[in-house]
Amino acid sequence: MASAPPTKHRRSSAQAVGAALLAFALGASACSTAAGEPVGSAGQAIAGGTADTTDLAVFELARETQNSGALCTATLIAPNLLLTARHCVSPGDGSDHVLCGDSMLGAPFPPSAFFATNDAHPGQSSPFFTAVDVRVPGQGVDTCGYDVALIILSKNVPADVATPAIPRIDREVMPGEVYTAVGYGVNENGAHTNTRMERQGLSVACEPGSCGEGVESTEFRGDTGICSGDSGGPALDADGKVVGVVSRGGPDCATPIYGTVTAWQDFIIATATDAAKLGGYEPPFWVTTKSSDPPASPVPSEGSAGAGAGGAADAPSGASAGQPCTTSSDCLDTLVCYANGSGAMGVCTATCQTTSDCSVGLACQSFGSASVCALPTGSGDDSKGCAISPARAETSLLGFWLTALAGSVTLLRRRALTLRRKR
Repeated sequence: MASAPPTKHRRSSAQAVGAALLAFALGASACSTAAGEPVGSAGQAIAGGTADTTDLAVFELARETQNSGALCTATLIAPNLLLTARHCVSPGDGSDHVLCGDSMLGAPFPPSAFFATNDAHPGQSSPFFTAVDVRVPGQGVDTCGYDVALIILSKNVPADVATPAIPRIDREVMPGEVYTAVGYGVNENGAHTNTRMERQGLSVACEPGSCGEGVESTEFRGDTGICSGDSGGPALDADGKVVGVVSRGGPDCATPIYGTVTAWQDFIIATATDAAKLGGYEPPFWVTTKSSDPPASPVPSEGSAGAGAGGAADAPSGASAGQPCTTSSDCLDTLVCYANGSGAMGVCTATCQTTSDCSVGLACQSFGSASVCALPTGSGDDSKGCAISPARAETSLLGFWLTALAGSVTLLRRRALTLRRKR
């Protein structure tokens, strides 16, 4: 584990750090290189997001160096541990183009370069946290497939500031599974709003290993675009668990690619164990159990309060909203199994009478003898969310860009019009 940087390299006060963060955020331009030259900004008619004040485990991550900086998003998964994208913490090869197998990432920047806040509107008085260690996977350095990193903070985030999110390290995403995207990305005009945003009702397009060219086996493709500043941000399942980390997206902030959390179970657990020792707390339950579900409470003995006739607690059984299913009997009694299209994996979802009964981004649609909350058919006009573009018809995965704000790199089409997979 890297030692803490010398005191002389640390900011002297919360005011100084907050002022630097605010000044950088307000001055950053969307989808630009380290030198400030706009890249891929034309046509970015992305939807304005909904301001998010509830996802307190999602942080804005800032990196400041002598000549440049970057803004990304990260998720607190333990009191002093942030999960983010590797390209947010490591330099690239200097090229603006990214091609799987060619675009490599270097050693991480020093921990002293990073600071983070979970303020919904970061400013001079925001609580900030500095880093003491930055870790990346040792298996590879390709941007495609290895775009995940962990940052150990120099002090624990107090419980009254944020409750860590649970990484879903034990259960892979499924096609059709509903998720929420959260990040500090740009708005529909490509301008940084200095606000945390979210978009609900998104759907996993394909599971790891089945997404085709340009998406590695440790990645999956999401529903619709993520834009600059959302890199490293989470895909949250129906229970609020982290299932993915934003890596890159296609033209017009479309077709987002996420690193899957399950692929990095050992890396995350090992780092979380060290973070707990440094922070002086017991590791989260998922570190010791390797399960994202909390241990079951003891079953009350016969005759005790809360026990049914058979002596067991009367607790509902079945998959919760957004979880995969094959029939409605797999779901909680209040849910039904819904599949969006022939051959698609079903997901448990709520019944409804009108769209007002559904979560933001979903619509009440007829499904046999019942009506369920589902993604609007043929619709892409959802203005909610994480500085994310509306759903678009995509014919390929060509043209991905990394989504860090300032200092980001852009994927452009090659003459052969194909993406070469990592060898």
